[in-house]
Amino acid sequence: MFDFLGQYWPLFLEGTAQTMIISIIGVIIGFLIGLLMVLMRMSKVKPISWIARAYIAIVRGTPSMIQVMLIYYLLARSLPLPQTQILGSGLDRIIPGAIALGLNSGAYTAEIFRSGIISIPAGQTEAGLSLGLSQKETMFSIVLPQALRNVLPAMGNEFITLIKESSVLFYIGVQEITAEALGVGGSLYNFIPPLLVAAVIYFILTQAMAQLLGWLERRMGAKYELG
Repeated sequence: MFDFLGQYWPLFLEGTAQTMIISIIGVIIGFLIGLLMVLMRMSKVKPISWIARAYIAIVRGTPSMIQVMLIYYLLARSLPLPQTQILGSGLDRIIPGAIALGLNSGAYTAEIFRSGIISIPAGQTEAGLSLGLSQKETMFSIVLPQALRNVLPAMGNEFITLIKESSVLFYIGVQEITAEALGVGGSLYNFIPPLLVAAVIYFILTQAMAQLLGWLERRMGAKYELG
């Protein structure tokens, strides 16, 4: 049933590498956008707060596939993207795909950050202000470092979700795991075995990330207790 792996395993390996690269880029973009959006949302300037709220609502309220397609066609029409091939996919497809994943992740990351900030007792902010720190200094020096530690598990789950969400990029021709599985299935005239292989790869990746994040969480918890 899985004899085809002897011939096609390099394609699955390329797809796995492509998935991880795009997911890492996407989570970095999402982290930066999420941090910006949560600060905008918590701003006392109403128009800035409304922009952040609208962005989060729109992204969370529309399918990720539609977002990927829109970003791809908008960038393809407006920018001369390079077609250099990396692991079987052109940069003209990888770049929009990574940006789309990052924009999608940014909305969810912003809510994760907001929950982390809210979890910090108000007394921490009051203590910073009483020491003569400005609101900005208190946020970046006292509140955010504690909030980031608190949201590490949720951020890890977001990265795991992003790995699975990257499967929608096959719609724009990115040769990630799902695209490679469908390509192999087309060659074999049988899609079930390649898709089972893809499912196993996703499972291994997500479980490995879950174990790594659990280890990091325990390390940080032990360090915090010792501190």
